[in-house]
Amino acid sequence: MYMLANRLTKILTACIASVALVAGCATTPADTGPVAKQVAAPSHGTHMQHTEPDDLGRLLYGMEHSADKTMLDEIRVKGLFPGASSNKQILTMMNNMGSNYTWPASDERLRSDAGILILAHGFGDHGDQTLRNQMLSMGEDVPLSFAFGMSMMMSDHIQLGLDDLTEAGAADIVIIPAVSTRHNTLKRQWDYVFSLRDEAEYASVPRVSTDARLHFAEPLEDHPLVGKILVDYAAEISKNPPREEVIIVGHGPVDPGDNQQQLDIMDSLADYIRESAEYAEVHVATLQDDAPVEVRRANVKALRTLIIDARDVGRDTLVVTNLLGTRMVQSSLRRDLRGLGYRFNSKGLIQHDNFIEWINASARENLAAIK
Repeated sequence: MYMLANRLTKILTACIASVALVAGCATTPADTGPVAKQVAAPSHGTHMQHTEPDDLGRLLYGMEHSADKTMLDEIRVKGLFPGASSNKQILTMMNNMGSNYTWPASDERLRSDAGILILAHGFGDHGDQTLRNQMLSMGEDVPLSFAFGMSMMMSDHIQLGLDDLTEAGAADIVIIPAVSTRHNTLKRQWDYVFSLRDEAEYASVPRVSTDARLHFAEPLEDHPLVGKILVDYAAEISKNPPREEVIIVGHGPVDPGDNQQQLDIMDSLADYIRESAEYAEVHVATLQDDAPVEVRRANVKALRTLIIDARDVGRDTLVVTNLLGTRMVQSSLRRDLRGLGYRFNSKGLIQHDNFIEWINASARENLAAIK
C-alpha cells in the first residue's frame, strides 16, 4: 500500500501540471473525516437493472428519477419543492435537474487494492466531461470513478461507483466529496447514504453497501489551496487594491445556523485575500440560494448595499465566489446585481489547478493512513 500511495502521488502530480478545467453545495458526525468505515444492507431499486454504459461509458445517464409515494411524501413534508403541489410535479422538477449517474475514469482491466470515488453535484455535461478528462491520468494507475448527482431520490449511482472500484480489486476506497462546505444539504444526504448519520436530508434512499473499507476526505471549506484560488481570482480583476473592496459570495445553506458557520469559514478564506494585497476591505456574503424568497431577497439587498456603500466612498468592488462550477448561481448573481458598477470573476474553483491539487492532497493523506 505504501508503494501504491507513492505511485498515486506521482500520477496526481503529473495530472496537476496539465489541468485546465472549464466548468458550472450540517454539521456531520466526527467519523466523517479520514476514518475507515464499512457500510452495509441496502435495498436498491429498478435503476440497478439498467446499468449498460452509454457511448461515453456513463452508467444510468439519462435514467429518469422514480420514487414511490412514501418517498415523494417525504420530499414534500420536508418542503424541498415548495412550488410543487403534486407528486407528478415533484418528479417533473427532479427530472429537469438532470441525471444521477456513474462514470468510471479507469480502464476496466486495471486492478489495484485501493481506489478513489469522487462525489459531485454535477456541472452539466460539458463540465462533468472536462473534469473527468482531467482526471484520466490518475485513473491510469489507480481505479477511479465519479458519482454525479444530487442523490435526492436515489443512491444507485453511488452504489455502482463503489461496485466499479471493488470489482477492480479495491479493498480500500477513498471517498472525496467535491463540495465547498460540509454545511449543506447535499453533504448531509451523502452522509446518510454512507450511514454516517441517521436521518436523510432529502428522501430516505437506500444506503450503500460494500465490503471495502471506506476512507472519507474532508470537503474543501477553508483549505489553504482554496484561499490561494480566491487570491488569484481577485488579483485577476484587480487594478488598484487600496481603492478596492472584495466580496466573496457563496451559495449558502438554508438553515440559519449552518449559514453562519459557512460565513465563518468564508471569513477564514477572506483572510488569505486580506494578507495578499492591501485591499480596502474584504467582505463575505451568502445568497442562501435555496432558501425562501424573502430570505434570499434580504441577502441580495445586503449585498447590493455593500457595493453601493463602496461606490459612495470612491471605491471599486470586486466580486468572487467560492462556488465550484459556473452554471447557475453566477447567472442569477449577475441579475441580482444588475445596474451596479462592479467587476466580477465568475470562475468556479474547479477551473483552477489548485482544485486538482486538493484532490491530490486528499487522496494522498487518506491513502497514507491505510495500513
